[in-house]
Amino acid sequence: MNVLVLDLTHGGGLIAQSLTETDTVTAVDVYRTTDDRARRNLESCGVSVLREPPSAGDFDLVISPVHLDSAYPTLSDARAAKIPVITHHAAVSRILRTQLNGCTVIEVTGTTAKTSTARILAGMLSACTDRRIISHTSAGVEVRGCGEAGAEARVIAKFSIAPASIIAVLRSIEAELEPGLGLELGRESDSQFQCESESEHRPNPDVLIFEVSLGGTGLADIGIVTTLSGDYLIANNTGTASEAKMQMINLAKPGSTLIIGSDVPSNSDRRTFTFGDSGDVCFERIDAERAVIRAMGRKIEFGVNDYDIFSYQTAILSAVTAAISIGVDCGCIESFLDSFSGVSGRMRVIPVDCRTIVDNSNSGMTIASAESAIEHARRIAGDSGVAKVVLIIGIEEYNVCEGLDLEKAVELIERNSDFVDSVITVGVNSDSAHRVTDLNSGMDLAMNQTGDGDMIISCVKCFR
Repeated sequence: MNVLVLDLTHGGGLIAQSLTETDTVTAVDVYRTTDDRARRNLESCGVSVLREPPSAGDFDLVISPVHLDSAYPTLSDARAAKIPVITHHAAVSRILRTQLNGCTVIEVTGTTAKTSTARILAGMLSACTDRRIISHTSAGVEVRGCGEAGAEARVIAKFSIAPASIIAVLRSIEAELEPGLGLELGRESDSQFQCESESEHRPNPDVLIFEVSLGGTGLADIGIVTTLSGDYLIANNTGTASEAKMQMINLAKPGSTLIIGSDVPSNSDRRTFTFGDSGDVCFERIDAERAVIRAMGRKIEFGVNDYDIFSYQTAILSAVTAAISIGVDCGCIESFLDSFSGVSGRMRVIPVDCRTIVDNSNSGMTIASAESAIEHARRIAGDSGVAKVVLIIGIEEYNVCEGLDLEKAVELIERNSDFVDSVITVGVNSDSAHRVTDLNSGMDLAMNQTGDGDMIISCVKCFR
């Protein structure tokens, strides 16, 4: 088959390279960001690399990212000539669909709470089963369970959450867990969750959890859509993010399970569980110190430790729903949540050198989540009488794809001048703030400005 792959900036190179074993592949560097070395590497693998849009009529299949302008000339050609067009997401499924037998694949997409959902679910499955869990989120590729030393996850690599990164994740797992032997992801297993910790030579994952931007690939045995609220335009304003994320439902494979938030429409014939208001799983009671979840006739009650539970509602409910859907014991889920203390960078409260840090710096940070962080800091300060409060806010623009509304960031600073004593900004111009280049510099300055008993609120959009 003669295949055209559009966009090398967001993982198209990995897709193109992976298809060369079975197809004749041409790739287009749509945004002209591919350097000479990367281009030569692709060409050495048999990929022809173009910079100008070719006619779609020369190809049997066009692969395009969901965020590419639908008016791009090749896509217009393809529609006119009735050439099939699939997304990068669907292409990843086409490449990997026969390679993941024996592993349970979970994908998570949505407007918010993707990373927290994936990491909470990974921790929950690791704590409540004897399975090896590998998760890929904006925090990195993390290994948990089945002989891993210590309770904390071990990070083995970092990639973006573009769908094509799943290919790179599997390569990193192979290199890290079975160097020189090859990861047997295609093996058949008698059990959906067979843990192989007894063999030093086959430490393969039992569960793979992928955070995926703008939809699912169709690989998932369990597909999670956290929420579609806060929709936004993509593809040069010719499409919406919510339409793209519905791929999780539209591409769901036979026999798979869908876990969807109460605001996500679905008439799929796949096995489906809902969470949130009026869902199969919802909060019966929630406050700053304790919460009760009603889950399909059962109750899960737990204490809240060092995090803002109101910012975690979606992530906790979606993770609990997914865990229950695969048979995890509610008692163990309750024990896990009772000891849970938040996800790093996601509204977590941690002590550092006698200071209180409200940590909300992550790739998904928004003005709304920054406001929630400040509100949570106010609650903490009201209880403990904090002497000084320093806010770090902004964006490391070179490090993330989605931007931050800088005008609203300035408005947020001004609205909270009664509470915040000093402001440090990253990529934001404010007359009342100290400006630094990145989060680390901001944290260093904040530590210098504060002392014992003071508070730092960290709200920088960055890749952590």
